[in-house]
Amino acid sequence: MKKLIKIYGERNTNTNYMSQLLKLNLYAQELPSVVPSHIAKLQKIFPGKELIRNLYFNLTYKSNLGWKHSCVRPAAALKKCEIVDANLCFVTITKNPYSWLLSLHRRPYHQRDAKELDFETFLKTPWDTVTRDNTKRTLRNPIELWNIKNSSYLQLAELNTLNITTESIFEDPKAIIDSISDQFSISKLSDDFVNFEQSTKDDSKDSNYYRDYYLNEKWRDQLSREAISIINKSLNKTTMDAFGYKVIL
Repeated sequence: MKKLIKIYGERNTNTNYMSQLLKLNLYAQELPSVVPSHIAKLQKIFPGKELIRNLYFNLTYKSNLGWKHSCVRPAAALKKCEIVDANLCFVTITKNPYSWLLSLHRRPYHQRDAKELDFETFLKTPWDTVTRDNTKRTLRNPIELWNIKNSSYLQLAELNTLNITTESIFEDPKAIIDSISDQFSISKLSDDFVNFEQSTKDDSKDSNYYRDYYLNEKWRDQLSREAISIINKSLNKTTMDAFGYKVIL
């Protein structure tokens, strides 16, 4: 029987890339984490407040454990789902909050108007969630979104869980696949590691571009002193420490 893997990670953390790596390298099956195509088409007909997508994940939660970008439910609640057993493994992905916020500003998803704001204003503007985020309706700012989502991953420690970072994937994707294989006793499809070089969102960029951008922290050039100050005031430092991130002074 194939091991089941559930990936959780906020928007812009390389969940799509991780899915491709799992598919290319491991004898495992990823639990569905986004809506199927027919639901996505139906949503376009009834855009509203993302009602169709939210309803889908509400009705199918016990079989897929929700949207991959959602705040993870407490371990005690997850254990009540039959699918959560020794055959299921969790992989969570966390990204440096500073670079993640820059990414969210460029691609704000459900809040398209946010893209028109300058970055400093964006950081101080309340963030409206969708129901499948599994958080309160309105957050103080997008920084709180990072705090809540990533803190929720830490409480999965009592289950079969591996917490990784976007940066560690770029640094050595083979090592990440090795870790998942070893920790969860998942067989590999081949002795040779297979990478996925194409960007899942921008055809003009490949893994080398993103590796250079994130590992050499070129995103720092886009941060003003004001932006850093705003971010630092709201960041959960305990969660930062847990994932090995340092506060920019």
